[in-house]
Amino acid sequence: MNKVKTIFAWIWQKLCAFWPWYKTLYQGRAWYTKTVVALASCIVAFILYLGAVDINFLWLFGKSPGYFSGILNPQTSEASLIYSADGKLIGKYFNENRTPVEYDEVNPAFFKALVDTEDERFYKHIGIDPIGVFAAAKDALLHHNGRGASTITQQLAKNMFRVRSQYSTGLLGKVPVLRLLIIKSKEWIIAVKLETVFSKKEIITMYANTVDFGSNSYGIKTAAKTYFNTTPKEMTTDQAAVLVGMLKATTYYNPRTNPENSLARRNTVLYNMVTHGDLSHAEYDQLKAEPIKLDFKVEENYDGQAKYFREAVANYLKDWCKEEGYDLYTSGLTIYTTIDTRMQKYAEEAARKQMKQVQQNFNNHWSIRRTQAGKGKWMGQEPWQDENHQVIPNFIQGIAERQPFYKDLVARFPNNPDSVNYYYKEWVHPVKVFDYDKGSITINMTSEDSIKYM
Repeated sequence: MNKVKTIFAWIWQKLCAFWPWYKTLYQGRAWYTKTVVALASCIVAFILYLGAVDINFLWLFGKSPGYFSGILNPQTSEASLIYSADGKLIGKYFNENRTPVEYDEVNPAFFKALVDTEDERFYKHIGIDPIGVFAAAKDALLHHNGRGASTITQQLAKNMFRVRSQYSTGLLGKVPVLRLLIIKSKEWIIAVKLETVFSKKEIITMYANTVDFGSNSYGIKTAAKTYFNTTPKEMTTDQAAVLVGMLKATTYYNPRTNPENSLARRNTVLYNMVTHGDLSHAEYDQLKAEPIKLDFKVEENYDGQAKYFREAVANYLKDWCKEEGYDLYTSGLTIYTTIDTRMQKYAEEAARKQMKQVQQNFNNHWSIRRTQAGKGKWMGQEPWQDENHQVIPNFIQGIAERQPFYKDLVARFPNNPDSVNYYYKEWVHPVKVFDYDKGSITINMTSEDSIKYM
């Protein structure tokens, strides 16, 4: 505390010595000289403010990423890939499904659409676009129609360094308006630093690899796979325009959930390419008439071959990752295994075939028959038996009474067991179950039957 007081006292002393000299710059000067001095003072003050933000002066602004620990070595959450002995990708481990690509692995039309739509002066500015800032301010003041003024580099700074969550914890970060100003200032500072370290090609590639396209698809490679089942290199110009269009609002312009919005936004992106000379009018007329053709599938952790084997690999690597400082789900590891996908395919087919027979034998001996238009009906023996092969009394009833839905029925119909039994034992409703012949199917069951089926 004494150290802080000493610092403040030193600052106050310097300001007191500086102020008389500063006043002499205005005394007896012409109006235009005073104007120049005032403008220069504002510029110097703004630079000093940015410097104070960058170094977290007096812990007021929160820490910022350093050159070596952050800017030169940016960390993103990347999926770890697991490969078979024959070189096939058999699965991923991820929190954010992201696999980075190089600049040359992306259709150039994507980058053209991105720059034409999001940051038309990208190749001219140094991370901050003063023209865009003043244009946005003018629109906000004159037309009450605020628009974004963030450059691609600023958006990269926000996405990659989580400025709004990780680096806004200073003392002034708790003040609403000041917090927003500090956040934007940090985005500007980081953007300029990125521009001094990386080329434009590297920056736009990093942006493409980090941005969120919705539907758990992070980065252009995963997005191309999720929405169109293609690669960034092979995606078409109109597909690239759809993905670029989503960046304005991934939910509102999602081609799966809001196809009309997505189509209109795609055509806007295509027209932007025309106005910037990256697409001809003839190509635009042809592409804007095309519908959006999706091949949509969200990739999950459990997709791929050898699910149990991959889970065993994850458990095997748990201690190693902890010792080496890696995270299996964020560090982008590449894992090679001894499993052969061709043999695994035969093994899974054999297991699936055998399980069909096992399930059929189980059904024939114990359990369920589908009768009465698909209603599940139990016939034959009951499998809940003790070691003497005697049916355990009230076994299913005991399980049911512990379930939330049964407790809700009892609360809904107090002192009315007939109503409880009706909704529990007789009321039929559709239930999704797994069938080895048909996969996931829906059959009509009572709540009691659904417990028995488990």
